[in-house]
Amino acid sequence: MGRKAVYAKEVVAVIKAIWLADEQPCGKRLEELLPLWLPHYEQRAGKLGRTLRKRVLTASAATLDRLLSPYRSAHPKRWRVPKPGTLIKSQVPIRTDNHDITEPGHVEADSGAHCGGSLLGELVWSVTMTELVSQWAETRAVWNNGPHGVVSAIAEMETPLPVALRGGDVDNGSEFLNWHCFAYLKERQGKPAVHLSRSRPSHKNDNAHIEQKNWTHVRQRVWLLAKQRSS
Repeated sequence: MGRKAVYAKEVVAVIKAIWLADEQPCGKRLEELLPLWLPHYEQRAGKLGRTLRKRVLTASAATLDRLLSPYRSAHPKRWRVPKPGTLIKSQVPIRTDNHDITEPGHVEADSGAHCGGSLLGELVWSVTMTELVSQWAETRAVWNNGPHGVVSAIAEMETPLPVALRGGDVDNGSEFLNWHCFAYLKERQGKPAVHLSRSRPSHKNDNAHIEQKNWTHVRQRVWLLAKQRSS
């Protein structure tokens, strides 16, 4: 007859239901998620008995993977999480040249890390915008180049610009191509929406104006300040 199964069909049924609802995580993740999901499962399926509940919560990660292995091929994942910025990029057109722009209010924007050759750890970044017609440039420092800091920097740099912001051309970095920045530029309160475009990946000459400002207004200036403080 062999040894009686410790994990009966009732236990597997509970684990499988939570596993499917949580998008089929691995055993290690599921082991941590079961105590969080079980109360919600009981609200829908009814209160579990003490023994059944204990069996569900004490199953190890290896046991969970073993119990669920027969169902993985029967329940393949139907989607994959897209890389950050993928959906945004599909809505932002590529622009390869800005020399034909004659209407004021269009800017190129970029960011640069003050990292000393290594991007490890928390860093200060420079966010720079230059208006294409007047060549007016503004730079702000942000911490860690996150969406909130970059959007705040853009809002702050808008104020001293000599003209209203109408268009923005950026590179393919996630600091600009995210939903926070996208919404800020499109959902304007009392201001015209900003037409956003992006350069081709690995083509810095598409945004030649801001690349030049990165050299004169960020790298050279910061280098001179650092040299003055060290002397």
